[in-house]
Parts: sequence; C-alpha cells; structure tokens
Amino acid sequence: YFNRAAVLLWGMEPEPGRDLWHSPWKFYYPDGRPMPLDACPMSRTLKEGSASEGAELTVERPDHTFRNLLVFPRPLFDGADQVIGAHNTLVDITSQKLGDRNQAILTAIVESSDDAIISKNLDSIITSWNKAAERIFGYTAAEVIGKHISILIPEPLLSEEDTIISSIKSGRPIDHFQTTRLHKSGREIPISLTISPVRDRSGEIIGASKIARDISERLHTEKIAEQSVHRLS
Repeated sequence: YFNRAAVLLWGMEPEPGRDLWHSPWKFYYPDGRPMPLDACPMSRTLKEGSASEGAELTVERPDHTFRNLLVFPRPLFDGADQVIGAHNTLVDITSQKLGDRNQAILTAIVESSDDAIISKNLDSIITSWNKAAERIFGYTAAEVIGKHISILIPEPLLSEEDTIISSIKSGRPIDHFQTTRLHKSGREIPISLTISPVRDRSGEIIGASKIARDISERLHTEKIAEQSVHRLS
C-alpha cells in the first residue's frame, strides 16, 4: 500500500506486490556517507520488530535528485505477535534543510560584512547587531540588543527616526540616506543608511533591516579633492 504523496516522493509509481521498498533509492546518512540497506530504519524495524522515531536520512531518487527525510517506521504484527511487515511515515524536510543552509549562509554574509547590519522592531528596539556594527559604533551586541536605536542618534536628529519608522510601516525602503550617528564615545560618524522593511511569513511588516556604511573616509577624500581644486583655481 502507498498513498499519492509516496509516489511523488519515490519519483516513480511502484507496482504493489512486485517493487521493493528500497528499489528506487540510494540511502545516505545526514553527513553524506552511504547508508547500507540493512542499516536503514525500515530494514531495522523489519528485522528487530521495533519502531524508529524520527530518524533522519537522505535518499537519492531515480532522477538523481536528493530529498532529506524524517522516517517513522513501525512494525506490523499478526495475531501471534509475529512481525509480518511495517508501516512507514516519511516527512520530507528538504525545504527546511535548504532554509537552514540558506540561513547559515546569510548569517555568514552578515557577520563578514564591512557595513553595520542592524535590525530593529517597529518600536525602534534593536534586535540584531553584527560585528561591523560593533566596530563602527563601539558597542557590543550585548550592550545594545534590547535598547532603543536612539542611543545612536544625535539629539538634533532624533526626529529622523520617526520619519524612518513611518516609511518602513508604509512598506517604503530608504536608500542611501546620508546622515550622522553617534559612536559609543560620543564621537559623531557620518554614515549612509539603507533601510528595508522586514516581513513575517504572512507578509506583515514587523521591523526593519538597516545597513549603515561609515563614509568618513569618503568625505575626507572629497574634501581634499575640493581643496586641491580650489588651490588650482
């Protein structure tokens, strides 16, 4: 017996009474090592007569694509408590695993960026803070997460935050907004801000992601160039 979801997972239509459970697939451990047929959870259940709860494995299908599975084989007994077969529930977690990998890649990109990448909720409370933000603003993540973003804003510019949050709530990103923010020491830092809405799975805006680039060196270079032009003139 099999249902339609099993056909989609198998990658072929099995023939009841003829095809073997393992015939279309190659099995692998989660770390990529080949899994011998007698080590797969279904084989152990048939051999030992005991259920397996949520073992993870990877299968290679007939079209040479791979799927990540959680499997839940359970033995079937006859009236004399003899194992006569097994029932298997398979949960395809390929998308989840891909999402985990993508999240790991994204995290690595954020942490290796030269720009400060900061997220905040709609109340302007800081929720994430990368290594570049520590370097540019002087605060560690532990010092700022849970604090209001205004700790980075000079008092004369505090109204900018209301404008930013208003734009984000309306779904409008802010691109290359040049302004000034504060280092932990109180020193003012000229920065360029790019701010985008953050949405949940339903598409509702729940916060903002901010990329802050320190443009001190660029402004200094521009000033030197202007002075050089002025002297030449």
